[in-house]
Amino acid sequence: MKTNLILGTALLVIAGNLNAADLRVNGGFLPGGIIDDRKLISEINLKTIELRGAKDGVKSAELLKQLKKLDRKKCDIQLVPAGKQRLTAAETAARTRKGVLVVSGLYKCKRCPNWHSGAASGFMLTADGVFCTSYHVVDNPDNDILVIMTGDGRMAPVVEVLAADKTADIAILRAKGKGFTALPVSTEAPLGGKVRVFSHPDRHFYVLSEGIISRKYLDTPRNGGRRQMFSITADFAKGSSGAPVFNEFGAVIGSVNNTQSTYYSVKNGVKDNLQMVFKNTVSMQHLLNLIQPKKK
Repeated sequence: MKTNLILGTALLVIAGNLNAADLRVNGGFLPGGIIDDRKLISEINLKTIELRGAKDGVKSAELLKQLKKLDRKKCDIQLVPAGKQRLTAAETAARTRKGVLVVSGLYKCKRCPNWHSGAASGFMLTADGVFCTSYHVVDNPDNDILVIMTGDGRMAPVVEVLAADKTADIAILRAKGKGFTALPVSTEAPLGGKVRVFSHPDRHFYVLSEGIISRKYLDTPRNGGRRQMFSITADFAKGSSGAPVFNEFGAVIGSVNNTQSTYYSVKNGVKDNLQMVFKNTVSMQHLLNLIQPKKK
């Protein structure tokens, strides 16, 4: 049974005269790389509510219209080149963290009068705010606004959808601002190759896991079509949708997509004896298919 890691979204857009470039969380990130998850999500939620009334903000309803309209369209951006030096896990974390995103949507609770923030994942592609996440993260009519937070606590509103592929579950969007940390993209993903995932499973922010590519295959999503996928042994869970999967050179080779649990038996609709969980990710070939490189 496949479980898409659909996680709301919710975080950031600007209010009043606040400069988006200066909008940062003040707590949650502690010395020594320690994260206070509860404080971080609370602050993200409060700042997002403040940003909700921004004059130049873009509502999620508008982003949804763009998402549907731009399905399978190409965008004109220039990616940063991939490196050739093998990195340790610690080096991967240090070099990529600022470009690893929390992607979040603010939504009105149906059980209380409050606004809440979700937390999915994504990664930055260019210094001027172009980033990638899962299509299903954006495709949520319950969201009022969509925002991002970088690995160093910078927040920015999402203002535009540039390209998307529903079948591959990939979307390329733009957040407001400049000076972001762009991450390289590659299709160098050999079977058995080492991989690392940087994501936010179940609101545990910036979790780094390591493993290998255990399988490469073609998948047929429910909406039809075919997509290139690979399964990995690095851990992730709900909240990791859209997260970057890095090869050992620090380049993004995949986007976290879903888990698939295999049970020994099913009796009267009840599954018993969990044997294996496949961790499935989308090949970055699908991202490259959505990009028309800028002419020099």
